Amino acid sequence: MHGARKLGGGAMLVAVAFAALAFAPAAQATTAAPAATFAFPSSSSTVIASTGFIDGCQAGYFWSASRGDSVSQTFTGGRRIKHMILDVGVPTNVLSGGAEVDWSVSINGHKVDSFVVSEGFTGTVHRDVHFTKIRGRQYAVKLYVTNEVPSGDGSITLAYADCGGAHSITLKKA
Repeated sequence: MHGARKLGGGAMLVAVAFAALAFAPAAQATTAAPAATFAFPSSSSTVIASTGFIDGCQAGYFWSASRGDSVSQTFTGGRRIKHMILDVGVPTNVLSGGAEVDWSVSINGHKVDSFVVSEGFTGTVHRDVHFTKIRGRQYAVKLYVTNEVPSGDGSITLAYADCGGAHSITLKKA
Protein backbone atom coordinates (compact mmCIF):
# COMPACT_ATOMS: atom_id res chain seq x y z
CA MET A 1 0.00 0.00 0.00
CA HIS A 2 1.47 3.24 -1.07
CA GLY A 3 0.66 6.34 0.99
CA ALA A 4 0.24 4.43 4.26
CA ARG A 5 2.53 5.72 6.99
CA LYS A 6 3.64 4.19 10.21
CA LEU A 7 3.54 6.33 13.29
CA GLY A 8 6.79 6.68 15.20
CA GLY A 9 6.89 5.80 18.92
CA GLY A 10 6.30 9.38 20.11
CA ALA A 11 3.46 10.01 17.70
CA MET A 12 1.82 6.71 18.66
CA LEU A 13 1.96 7.68 22.36
CA VAL A 14 0.31 11.02 21.64
CA ALA A 15 -2.42 9.36 19.57
CA VAL A 16 -3.17 6.82 22.32
CA ALA A 17 -3.24 9.53 25.00
CA PHE A 18 -5.57 11.67 22.87
CA ALA A 19 -7.94 8.75 22.29
CA ALA A 20 -7.99 7.93 26.01
CA LEU A 21 -8.82 11.53 26.94
CA ALA A 22 -11.54 11.71 24.30
CA PHE A 23 -13.48 8.97 26.10
CA ALA A 24 -12.67 10.03 29.69
CA PRO A 25 -15.50 11.62 31.70
CA ALA A 26 -15.55 15.40 31.65
CA ALA A 27 -13.99 17.08 34.67
CA GLN A 28 -17.23 18.94 35.35
CA ALA A 29 -19.11 15.66 35.69
CA THR A 30 -17.60 15.11 39.12
CA THR A 31 -17.54 18.67 40.47
CA ALA A 32 -20.17 20.26 42.63
CA ALA A 33 -22.89 22.34 41.00
CA PRO A 34 -21.90 26.01 40.53
CA ALA A 35 -23.10 28.29 43.28
CA ALA A 36 -22.79 31.96 44.12
CA THR A 37 -23.28 33.41 47.60
CA PHE A 38 -24.16 37.06 48.17
CA ALA A 39 -24.83 39.32 51.14
CA PHE A 40 -28.62 39.73 51.33
CA PRO A 41 -30.11 41.88 52.65
CA SER A 42 -27.19 44.26 52.19
CA SER A 43 -26.49 47.97 52.13
CA SER A 44 -27.08 47.74 48.35
CA SER A 45 -30.61 46.36 48.79
CA THR A 46 -33.74 48.39 48.14
CA VAL A 47 -35.70 48.44 51.41
CA ILE A 48 -39.34 49.41 51.76
CA ALA A 49 -40.45 49.58 55.40
CA SER A 50 -41.59 52.15 57.93
CA THR A 51 -38.02 53.38 58.42
CA GLY A 52 -35.78 51.62 55.87
CA PHE A 53 -32.17 51.38 57.04
CA ILE A 54 -32.39 51.94 60.81
CA ASP A 55 -28.71 51.87 61.74
CA GLY A 56 -25.49 50.19 60.62
CA CYS A 57 -26.91 46.72 61.30
CA GLN A 58 -30.60 46.42 60.62
CA ALA A 59 -33.42 47.50 58.34
CA GLY A 60 -37.14 47.73 59.07
CA TYR A 61 -39.55 48.06 60.63
CA PHE A 62 -41.53 45.43 58.72
CA TRP A 63 -45.24 44.82 59.32
CA SER A 64 -47.27 45.85 56.26
CA ALA A 65 -48.01 44.16 52.94
CA SER A 66 -50.20 47.09 51.87
CA ARG A 67 -47.25 49.50 52.18
CA GLY A 68 -45.16 47.04 50.15
CA ASP A 69 -42.69 46.13 52.91
CA SER A 70 -39.85 44.32 51.18
CA VAL A 71 -36.15 43.91 50.54
CA SER A 72 -34.97 43.48 46.95
CA GLN A 73 -31.69 43.24 45.10
CA THR A 74 -30.42 41.93 41.77
CA PHE A 75 -27.52 39.48 41.56
CA THR A 76 -25.47 38.13 38.67
CA GLY A 77 -25.11 34.36 38.56
CA GLY A 78 -25.05 31.35 36.28
CA ARG A 79 -27.27 30.75 33.25
CA ARG A 80 -29.88 28.97 35.35
CA ILE A 81 -30.69 28.26 38.98
CA LYS A 82 -33.07 25.92 40.77
CA HIS A 83 -31.85 25.99 44.37
CA MET A 84 -31.71 28.80 46.93
CA ILE A 85 -30.25 28.87 50.42
CA LEU A 86 -31.38 31.94 52.36
CA ASP A 87 -30.21 32.96 55.81
CA VAL A 88 -31.90 36.05 57.21
CA GLY A 89 -31.22 37.46 60.67
CA VAL A 90 -34.05 38.85 62.79
CA PRO A 91 -32.27 40.96 65.44
CA THR A 92 -35.36 42.81 66.71
CA ASN A 93 -38.84 41.40 67.20
CA VAL A 94 -41.40 43.44 69.10
CA LEU A 95 -44.46 41.54 67.86
CA SER A 96 -47.16 40.97 70.47
CA GLY A 97 -50.66 39.58 70.81
CA GLY A 98 -49.75 36.46 68.80
CA ALA A 99 -48.84 38.55 65.74
CA GLU A 100 -46.57 37.28 62.98
CA VAL A 101 -44.96 38.65 59.84
CA ASP A 102 -45.55 36.40 56.81
CA TRP A 103 -42.91 36.51 54.08
CA SER A 104 -42.57 35.27 50.51
CA VAL A 105 -39.45 35.11 48.34
CA SER A 106 -39.48 35.63 44.59
CA ILE A 107 -36.73 35.35 42.02
CA ASN A 108 -37.32 37.05 38.66
CA GLY A 109 -41.00 37.27 39.58
CA HIS A 110 -41.37 33.56 40.40
CA LYS A 111 -42.47 32.86 43.98
CA VAL A 112 -40.06 30.23 45.30
CA ASP A 113 -40.69 30.18 49.07
CA SER A 114 -42.72 31.46 52.03
CA PHE A 115 -42.05 31.54 55.76
CA VAL A 116 -43.33 33.11 58.98
CA VAL A 117 -41.60 35.12 61.70
CA SER A 118 -43.67 34.68 64.87
CA GLU A 119 -43.91 36.75 68.01
CA GLY A 120 -40.77 36.37 70.15
CA PHE A 121 -38.51 34.87 67.47
CA THR A 122 -35.05 36.38 67.06
CA GLY A 123 -32.11 34.73 65.36
CA THR A 124 -31.63 33.24 61.92
CA VAL A 125 -34.33 32.13 59.53
CA HIS A 126 -32.72 29.41 57.39
CA ARG A 127 -34.39 28.32 54.16
CA ASP A 128 -33.03 25.67 51.77
CA VAL A 129 -35.37 25.49 48.78
CA HIS A 130 -35.43 23.72 45.41
CA PHE A 131 -37.73 25.05 42.68
CA THR A 132 -38.40 24.88 38.96
CA LYS A 133 -35.45 26.08 36.89
CA ILE A 134 -35.17 29.85 36.42
CA ARG A 135 -33.07 31.00 33.47
CA GLY A 136 -31.02 34.16 33.26
CA ARG A 137 -27.75 35.65 34.39
CA GLN A 138 -29.43 38.42 36.37
CA TYR A 139 -31.61 37.33 39.29
CA ALA A 140 -33.96 39.86 40.88
CA VAL A 141 -34.54 38.57 44.41
CA LYS A 142 -37.39 40.00 46.46
CA LEU A 143 -38.25 39.19 50.06
CA TYR A 144 -41.70 40.66 50.74
CA VAL A 145 -44.31 40.82 53.51
CA THR A 146 -47.66 39.19 52.65
CA ASN A 147 -49.81 40.15 55.65
CA GLU A 148 -50.78 43.09 57.85
CA VAL A 149 -49.76 43.07 61.49
CA PRO A 150 -52.65 44.64 63.43
CA SER A 151 -52.05 48.19 64.65
CA GLY A 152 -50.18 48.15 67.95
CA ASP A 153 -49.00 44.53 67.59
CA GLY A 154 -45.42 45.42 66.66
CA SER A 155 -42.91 44.72 63.92
CA ILE A 156 -39.55 43.09 63.17
CA THR A 157 -36.21 44.10 61.69
CA LEU A 158 -33.84 42.22 59.39
CA ALA A 159 -30.05 42.24 59.57
CA TYR A 160 -28.19 43.69 56.61
CA ALA A 161 -24.67 43.82 58.06
CA ASP A 162 -22.50 41.38 59.99
CA CYS A 163 -23.30 42.96 63.34
CA GLY A 164 -26.99 42.04 63.23
CA GLY A 165 -27.05 38.36 62.32
CA ALA A 166 -27.04 36.21 59.22
CA HIS A 167 -27.77 37.82 55.89
CA SER A 168 -26.91 35.81 52.81
CA ILE A 169 -28.40 34.11 49.81
CA THR A 170 -26.82 31.32 47.77
CA LEU A 171 -28.12 30.71 44.27
CA LYS A 172 -27.29 27.28 42.88
CA LYS A 173 -27.67 25.39 39.64
CA ALA A 174 -28.85 22.21 41.35
